[in-house]
Amino acid sequence: MDVLKELLLAIWEFFLRVMNRFFDWFLELSLFNKLVVLNFPVCFFAIVLPVGKYYIFESWVRINNPVAVYLIGIVFIMFFTIYMGNLWGFVLRAVVNLWYLLWIVYIGLSGTVSHAPYELVYGFYFNMVAPVLFLVPSALQYFLNDR
Repeated sequence: MDVLKELLLAIWEFFLRVMNRFFDWFLELSLFNKLVVLNFPVCFFAIVLPVGKYYIFESWVRINNPVAVYLIGIVFIMFFTIYMGNLWGFVLRAVVNLWYLLWIVYIGLSGTVSHAPYELVYGFYFNMVAPVLFLVPSALQYFLNDR
């Protein structure tokens, strides 16, 4: 039983060290990059929440986001561009987020989320908000801090 206690204590201490390093890293970021990192949970919800629903066979069927996999890549790009140069990091951030935002708006306006008659639900709006919450701090970071 002592071995199990020691193992759990070692795992807990490791977890605390990792969280402490992450917190220290987070505190060293600029304000606008902190806002970018704080948007990661919004992106998580944008990826996992349904964007539409339709009624069939006396039940509601949820529709997943057809382009959510790209938002996963955008999160990685946003994380790694924290360490990139100012202009190229901003250009990359702006291009991928504007592309995703335009694609989501196009899907919503064209009605191509599904072939079935559907209703948009809250996950769709998370998908519209996530790239905006990436674009605004990125633009502020570039135009206010880096010039």
